[in-house]
Amino acid sequence: MTNYNVKNINELFHISKKYAIDNNISNILVFAKKIENVLNLSRLLSDTDIKLIVTTFPSNQILYIENETGEVEEIIPEILSQESREILNKNNIPLISSTLPLDPVVIPGTNYSPYTVLSQTLNLFGEGTNIAVQSALMAVDNGFLNPSERVLSLTASLAVDLYATNTRFIFHPEKGLEINEILK
Repeated sequence: MTNYNVKNINELFHISKKYAIDNNISNILVFAKKIENVLNLSRLLSDTDIKLIVTTFPSNQILYIENETGEVEEIIPEILSQESREILNKNNIPLISSTLPLDPVVIPGTNYSPYTVLSQTLNLFGEGTNIAVQSALMAVDNGFLNPSERVLSLTASLAVDLYATNTRFIFHPEKGLEINEILK
């Protein structure tokens, strides 16, 4: 794990661009709720051959966000709006809107899920590691990356250099997910 003491997302973007170039990584994934940071990263990568792919929540996914007054609001992520989709399409930025592979299924009366343990364990390496890993799984599951393809997967706070796989093979001894480096 390399600790860059990243102060903000723009600094993470610059570090990630340099890291991807230095390590011959041709794809960067970014998990996003809003479009502004995606467009900023796209502009930053415009002088490279690095392909940007966006991952996000499933279509029509309701998020519960606490507002400034402490009330919980229901929102659908901005990135899922028709306007945002058109902007991404115009800029040739693929959007993967899919179920997060490690999200537990809601079962009334219980809160146990083996995926929760895995997700929380990944976050021991840095908040957002679980999202970066799931983002890569989503990209392979939806055909945007090939299994064993090296990718840099970003969240708002860190980047994970990994060899991707499909969700079914996450623990496979030869075809499974392999994390090379976490940058934060």
